[in-house]
Formats: sequence, structure tokens, C-alpha cells
Amino acid sequence: MKKISAKSINLDVLLDGLYEESFKGLNEISIKGISLDSREIYENFLFFALKGEKLDGNDFIDEAFSRGASAVLTDSKHLKDSKILYLPDLKESLGIISSRFYNNPSQNLETFCVTGTNGKTSCVELISQIAKLINLQCGYISTIGISLDGKNITKPSSLTTPNPINLQRSFFEMVHKDSKQVAFEASSHGLEQARIAGTSIDTAILTSFSHDHLDYHKNFESYKNAKKKLFTELKPKNVILNIDNILGKEIYKELIQNKESCSVFTVSNSEESDFYYSFSRKKDRKLNVALNTPNKEIHFSLNTISRPLASNVICAIASFITRGFNLDKVYPLLKDLDFPEGRMELIPLSKKNNCFVDYAHTPEALKSSLIELKDAFKKTNIWCIFGCGGDRDKDKRPLMGEVAGELSDFLIITNDNPRTENEMDIINGVRQGLRNNLKVKIIPNREKAISFCLREIEQNNEKNILLIAGKGHESYQDISGRKLPFSDHEEVKKFLESM
Repeated sequence: MKKISAKSINLDVLLDGLYEESFKGLNEISIKGISLDSREIYENFLFFALKGEKLDGNDFIDEAFSRGASAVLTDSKHLKDSKILYLPDLKESLGIISSRFYNNPSQNLETFCVTGTNGKTSCVELISQIAKLINLQCGYISTIGISLDGKNITKPSSLTTPNPINLQRSFFEMVHKDSKQVAFEASSHGLEQARIAGTSIDTAILTSFSHDHLDYHKNFESYKNAKKKLFTELKPKNVILNIDNILGKEIYKELIQNKESCSVFTVSNSEESDFYYSFSRKKDRKLNVALNTPNKEIHFSLNTISRPLASNVICAIASFITRGFNLDKVYPLLKDLDFPEGRMELIPLSKKNNCFVDYAHTPEALKSSLIELKDAFKKTNIWCIFGCGGDRDKDKRPLMGEVAGELSDFLIITNDNPRTENEMDIINGVRQGLRNNLKVKIIPNREKAISFCLREIEQNNEKNILLIAGKGHESYQDISGRKLPFSDHEEVKKFLESM
């Protein structure tokens, strides 16, 4: 695909209202490109020198100039140079500057921004699919990948929410691909780090909220406040809140009390909400949905056993209805929606046994996935394989151990992405939450854990369901700083081919 470039723009235009000090010649400095990475700097580029968690961009200013940078914006007030400009709130201004450089692309798209502990990826990709059903082209940016046109993934995502430059560049490319809409994820990290600043938000959506990322946010309140930024600081025009969680209820109350100018709609299994839903299972265990909207009641079917995934569909539907779209012709087609890779993804093992690969890597997500399996497959053994990531939130490990121990019949604790942490330290953290060790087996090697479990199930005469949780779509394992090829799905496929 041919790379589309923005036109050059003078530095004074990029910094209008952001830089107050007197600096002669800003209108004479033409910027042809912008980057946070000194290795990506070319002639007449603007380099952003920001201090990060691991590296300090200020250490690479000389390299940026040597590569042709015409100016540098820095967050260090100690640097003195005629072409180095200090902005104390550079991180917050980066999104605004990036948006200006790419001609404010989000203003030429209808934007759907999705946050939540779980369900972001599903909601984002489902919005894009529903748009296609009403003949609109909706690009998306998800944990799995970036699609400029809603059809083809052009590149994998390295971050749930890209850095501001990459985010605005993606919007810019979508406009030039004739996309009319974009759906994208807003992680708590991305919101806290102001990656979405400068983006016009038409609809902001909260899918869920529960324990996660406390290694970064330090406490539950800080995590909540990071999520709230999407709704209180970024000024969306339209808000969809799943209020089956504490944060949804809090945001709704704040927006109503503060009389914010946005339109606010609630989604819930409570009759008091604007979009009230209930589910029933079909003979094949998949879901029928009854949804009461502000205007009428609608009914449709979905190709999933998962009620949490179905609630993400409802959030997506609500986002279109509240923006004035007529979906009457869409509802019969929802049974053919494709759910994202690794989201309660079914792999049949035999006539009596099935496997589900799921990205569940939080206590609430793991609990929900196991509950769905127990509800859909009654009188069936539930096997569960999972681990926790290293160098991440340690508090959730015993919580996940407790959930898995209570809701599965057979449990195998293994590695997820241990990263630089000792694998047994992680596993022991999980074991602290176990209440019954009789049905638990520890197999650190994930490949061996999956193979062991599949052999046991094959030899078992009863009906069995296996949940392989934690990695979902991921095609690697991060071990000792190296990303080694690995896929839960491929491991199951390999086992089945060997039979």
C-alpha cells in the first residue's frame, strides 16, 4: 500500500496557543514530518523529546538534528538551544500537535471510542462490522490489528491505544481510504498518558469495569479515574455506558449531576436502563437476545455462547441507534457477526468434547468465561488452563486462582507471558488463591500443559469442555525479554492433527 504523507506545515501553526514564550522565526520553520523516534527523523522533521518509562528522548536530540530535524520540542527545561523549544505539558500537547499536522483527521470521521476492562476489542470490531451492514466504511484500531477500511488488517497493533502520532496518522490514512467512521480502543494507559488528546470524539463507550492494571495505576481509584477521562475530559458528544458495574454507575451520575452537554444512554440487564437486554439459549447453546431500545423492542440471535460478548454487541448497536441510524435491516444479519480472534473461540475436539480459546486475563473475565461454559454446557466437566503475565499486576493472581479453582472441575496452572519474572513466583502467586488443591496440576511449560490436558480429555469417557485462557489471539510468548512464536489455537490444532 502506498504510504500517504501529510503536507508540510509551519511550526507556528502547530504550536498556536500551546507555546507562550517569545521565539522568533516559528513561522519560518516548515515541518514535513513528526516523530517520537530519532531513528525515524528525516530532513525538516520535528522531533518530540519526551522522557519515557525506559528511555529519555532528550538523550537522542543530537541524533535527531544529525538526521535533519529542523526543530525539537522537549519536556526538559534545562536544554538551551535556538531550535529546542521547551513545553512543560508536552505529553498533553502531543496529541493536539499531531492532529494539527495531519489536518485534524478525526473531524472528518465519525468516531467511536471504546474503553472498559474487558470487551474493548470485541466492541470496536463489531462496530466496524455493523457499519458495513449499513453500507458504511468504518476503519478500526483494536488490540488485534488496525484496519483502515474495516475490511483488511493493514498492520498488527503494538499498543491497545497507539501513541498520538500513530493514532492521528491512522485517522489520516482512513480519511484518504474513504472511510466514513472509525472505532478505536482507549486503554487506561492511553487515557492516562493523553494519547487521545486532539481527537474529536462523537461517541464514547464503556463496556465493563473490574480489577486490572493496578501495577501501573497503583490503586483502584486511580484506575477508575483514568477510565473516566474519556467521558469527563475529552468531551464526547454521545455517551454509551454499561451500568452493570460500579464505574458505569459513577460516570452516569457525574455526567447527569454536572449537566454535561453530551447525550448519555445506559445499557444494562436492568429494566431501568435505556437499552435493557435479556438472553435465552437456543438448542445449540448460542444466544437469542431480546433488546428494549428507547423506541421499540427488537429480537435477534448471535453466534456465541457468551453473554458478555453479547453485551458488547448491544453497546455497539446502542452507539448506532443513538446517533440516528436505522438498523431494522441489520438485526436479522447479526447472527452472522464474526467475533474477534481468541474471544471465546470454539475449537471442536470430538463429538462430545470442545475447546474454547479466550483472551480472559483478568479475574472478572476469567470468571465470566467459566460461568458461561458452565451455564451453556451442563453436566459437562470444565477443564481450565491459564497463567498470569509477569511484570504485571500481582494482586490479581490469587484472585484468578480463586476463581478458576471454584469454577473449574480440573485446573492446570501454567505460564502466560512470564516476561522477566521467575515463572514459579508467578504460579505461586496464583496458588495463594486456591481453596482446593486436589484438582490442580502445575505444568509451567504452556505447550506441555495444553498437550497434557488434551490427552486427558481424549481418554475421558465423560463430556468435557476445555477453556484455554489468557492469551487469546496472541501468537507469541514473552519469555526473558524474547517474544517466541506460540499460539494456543495452533497448539490445539497440532494435537488434533497428530491423532
